[in-house]
Amino acid sequence: MYQAKKMNQVINALKTSFRLSMSVIICLSTMVALGVAGESQKPTISKLVVRDVNVFLISAHGKKLNDANLFRSTTPGYMSSRRLSADAEQSEKPAPLGMLTFEGPEVKDIDILVEFPSGRFLSHWPTARIQSRRIYWRSQNLLKSSAPSHILPESHWLHPLQSADRLYVKGVDKCERFLLYDVEIPHTPRISMTHSGEGFQLKNGESFALHDVTVLEPTKNSDLWKVAGIDSVPGVKTETPKAKSGSDEKKKPEAVDPLSEAALKAKEAVNKAEQLKLLGNQLKNVGVLPQLSASSAKTQQKEAPAAKSAQMKPVHLPYLESQPVSRDKILEYWENKLTERGLGKPETEHLLRILGQVGFREDQATVVFCLDESYLDKIVPLEITPYPDVLKRTALVILLDADPALLKRIDALIEQLGDPVWARREAAQKQLEEYGRAAQQQLKTATKNKDLEIVYRAEQILDKIK
Repeated sequence: MYQAKKMNQVINALKTSFRLSMSVIICLSTMVALGVAGESQKPTISKLVVRDVNVFLISAHGKKLNDANLFRSTTPGYMSSRRLSADAEQSEKPAPLGMLTFEGPEVKDIDILVEFPSGRFLSHWPTARIQSRRIYWRSQNLLKSSAPSHILPESHWLHPLQSADRLYVKGVDKCERFLLYDVEIPHTPRISMTHSGEGFQLKNGESFALHDVTVLEPTKNSDLWKVAGIDSVPGVKTETPKAKSGSDEKKKPEAVDPLSEAALKAKEAVNKAEQLKLLGNQLKNVGVLPQLSASSAKTQQKEAPAAKSAQMKPVHLPYLESQPVSRDKILEYWENKLTERGLGKPETEHLLRILGQVGFREDQATVVFCLDESYLDKIVPLEITPYPDVLKRTALVILLDADPALLKRIDALIEQLGDPVWARREAAQKQLEEYGRAAQQQLKTATKNKDLEIVYRAEQILDKIK
């Protein structure tokens, strides 16, 4: 009896243990199944997506995008650059730089060609073939796993890109998770700005529209900015004469009597014009009349766009917030704008790092906008073979020296050139040298000042600007 009871207890214990074991197995199986399902639900990108992003810095009085004299290079030493290197304190801080990234499946033997019909390259990485005005990365392989040729220090602003979720670009002897390029492009901005009661009035004389335009205006609090903005500012459009409605047949000219008074006067005017033209050519040949220089001819050709710019109606940019906002708030605003344009996290953060470093000035308001993609394709054509499934191109432009309040600051600095205190004179001269072309016209006027100290220093600054 006792043995039977003991046997039943052992059997019951085994049953309980078996149930517990089965429960554990079921739970583990469920977890594994969910894990596999979770892995299968992760988005897999089957298309090759190429993103090209850039930041162009330009002065309202300048003639080049990313002028070599406008800022210094902060790329690592192994990335050679024609641009002067930044000082040690600034060497790891962001500076305008173009970048290409690749996302999607692996691709073998892909060619990337960056061109610039006019301008010059200043830097690129990894190494590529340079053909006149071309940067040519030939026969590159896009890989999901590899290793960069050089590991950037964590303190460098480009370091986060090496751990980004992007394909490696591997050539014959170099490998990186991105392609970098620095180009200097001729361009004369035709954008002017004035203050208004609740924002700014902006006049766009460019041939293209400005997108996502913002004006970052400093306040007395160095941590806060007032922000004005608008989605788009149209550019100047070349109007083509419209054909008149009705019959397309050309009207026959009315018959004119060749001996009439009007006909004789017209013939006489034509003869006089031909005689004057012949006389003018003869005087030029003997050196009596000056020849029209090439620069003067170019100036005359540029008068037409300038006249169009003057006729453009200004667009009002209202303040987006009633109160000044922080730098982080402004960068968050731009993060949303760039995400809407199809950029991923690595590309957006790359642009924001540069914008945060060079777009916020305590001495003047800056204009920030997205360059029209059709104009970007014109000044920096990009060819990729085989062509990717998706190509996204975005370029931010940061316009300096367009703030109307800057003229007052320059006048004050010129007055400070004659200050009795030597240190204040030196400080004013250094600041005016940094303003460069923005202060050029007012400095020319200062060379006629009654104060000889102002005249002397103004001439020194103008010599440096030239």
